Amino acid sequence: MSQTSAGPAAAGTPAVADVSPQVVQSAIDEAAHFNLFSIPDPECPPEAITGPAGQIIGMCVCECLHRFQITVQAPSAREPLIARNIVGERIGRFTHRWLLAPDNWPAAPNCDPPPTPLDITRSQRFVMLDSVCRMGHGDDGFRGFGTGLTIPTGASGGSLRITAIGTILEGSGKFREHQQGTYLYCGALTPQNGFMGNVMMRLMDPQETLQIDGDLPSIDARGNPEPDVTYVVFRGQAVPADPVSPRIGSNGQPNGLTVVQGLRLLELDACAGGAGGVRSVARVGQTIGKITASVTFDPSAPGGSNLDPIPFLADDQFVFQASDGKPVAGGMHANSIEGRVFKVLVLGQQGIRFGGTGLILSGTGPFEGISGLMTDNSVVSFTPHVSASVYLLRIDDPQGRFRSAAGRNRGREAALHTETDL
Repeated sequence: MSQTSAGPAAAGTPAVADVSPQVVQSAIDEAAHFNLFSIPDPECPPEAITGPAGQIIGMCVCECLHRFQITVQAPSAREPLIARNIVGERIGRFTHRWLLAPDNWPAAPNCDPPPTPLDITRSQRFVMLDSVCRMGHGDDGFRGFGTGLTIPTGASGGSLRITAIGTILEGSGKFREHQQGTYLYCGALTPQNGFMGNVMMRLMDPQETLQIDGDLPSIDARGNPEPDVTYVVFRGQAVPADPVSPRIGSNGQPNGLTVVQGLRLLELDACAGGAGGVRSVARVGQTIGKITASVTFDPSAPGGSNLDPIPFLADDQFVFQASDGKPVAGGMHANSIEGRVFKVLVLGQQGIRFGGTGLILSGTGPFEGISGLMTDNSVVSFTPHVSASVYLLRIDDPQGRFRSAAGRNRGREAALHTETDL
């Protein structure tokens, strides 16, 4: 099922230009968020897919999706963003076939790429086929499709870092008619153990079938299976005063935009138990800085549907501020090395939702030495200019620099747990 492209405003629906930015922001924020921790399903071990010559060309992936709470403390002049990570109970399951693909392969849901052998020494594209997500007892879920990228780590054992971008094609149960949804992956994969890491899902939910304003049941905390990694999440939110300027390429033609957003604390949670079934909450906190993003894409490119997204790249400069509003002496540089733009309608007018995945490249001040992965899950309106972005960092953190004291203790406890305990 493809995304409806933007068109004239529906009869009786005012144009976005005639509606206040607050109303447009509210429409964009009608969304359900599922911040999930993925652990390989012990009942369905990963199975390598081999080509005619016996080489690995992909993998059957079976994920257990767990509730995942990330609580972030605002930065100070001496400390970076500090987070507490809690992995909770299982609330869903996701199965796929991940197949490696040539770099220029035109990926499609019903088409396998030509057999492409795994090469752990370089980055490779892959497609996510036959993707089926089931939440709760299995009546609520969706079919999806996406593409990803392997990133070599240089570690022994064939471990790879993984980023991926998926889109919902068709929903069932509470996810019915929720095709305007993007899910992003960042984590690690080994042929022996499968994928482990974060899945960040954001669905536009004007029906309010998945989002709630109240509280969720207490999390059933488990051991953290990634004690050397810290996850941080925060929100990007533009206001009309934030500048948007066109970027011009060397040929004199437009090749993208430079966009500024404010950054705020963000708490996300989701569950699938009890009488309420599958549901999510999102709470926005104080301002903690800003981002300047240089986005490269072709403004005249066709497409933008679920099956024909528009590619983009981005270079992101983050500057953080302390709780008293004073700038923190430092920031962070990250990028999106693979991005996909999907057209959406916001109050009858064109907007975009997009997913970007990439690397944390460097940091200054309290962020000096930072490294890892980043995902960006966003919806944007340009007239007026408002947005809602979810930035997630997967930080390499063996020393616990970005982890709260409680998180460090929980990380040490996790070393005593086996995967079957989860």
